[in-house]
Amino acid sequence: MVDASRLRLSWTTLLAVAIKSLFLEASWNLVGQQNIGYAAAVSPALQRFYHDRPEDLAEARLRALRFFNTNPTFSGLVIGAALKLEENLAQGLIPERQASLIVSSLASALAAQGDLLFWQAWLPFCALLGFGLTWLSLATGSVTWAPLLIPILFCALAWPVRLGGIFYGYRLGPLVHQVVKRFYVSQIAQWVKRLTVFLTGFLTIFALKTFSSANLAKELAAVAVVTLILFITLGQRLWPGLGSKAFYLLIVLGLALTTLVI
Repeated sequence: MVDASRLRLSWTTLLAVAIKSLFLEASWNLVGQQNIGYAAAVSPALQRFYHDRPEDLAEARLRALRFFNTNPTFSGLVIGAALKLEENLAQGLIPERQASLIVSSLASALAAQGDLLFWQAWLPFCALLGFGLTWLSLATGSVTWAPLLIPILFCALAWPVRLGGIFYGYRLGPLVHQVVKRFYVSQIAQWVKRLTVFLTGFLTIFALKTFSSANLAKELAAVAVVTLILFITLGQRLWPGLGSKAFYLLIVLGLALTTLVI
């Protein structure tokens, strides 16, 4: 049995892994997808685990080059958990096959949740908000600084999750997936999508109407009322099994009708 204290990763090693993980998709390929970036990211940790066992180090590096693919933002959680599994493997606590299966399962599970939250919800919201403020800046003749809001707002949420996930995942190991479920990722993503739809209707009204302070309050109130009615009445009471696409289509149609009426 290997001494566990000698294999425990320091925060400097984890920081090196976190920085390297930013280039996860730099060598994306059709065969292994993110595997080269993953192998490069975990290299500092593998050197720590097997610094006195060159044969085991070579095997660990080949193991890291197997197929790997997950959501880039949630990749930190997967990599951190994989490091904890590799640490247990280096101590002889778990077999190699078990560690590989857990990493593969975590990558797939967190890929689905990460895509739902960041690609399908958060990024469209940031892009729409940036576009709306850009259009407002152009319409009022002010400086067009708003496009910078898109990467700033997206990274404000994505970077702490991606970089901090290395430390969080390493601390919790495979249990990180259960903890992530407690954050209600799917529910948060749904509410961000609904907010995006509301913002779409609001910006549509601004695009079709003049900037009249007398009508602004009425237009905003109409959008809020129609959205609330569609969400509560149609979405929850009449059709509880209504699909998300049909649900959003109803909201957009309601906002369009509101625009025509006012």
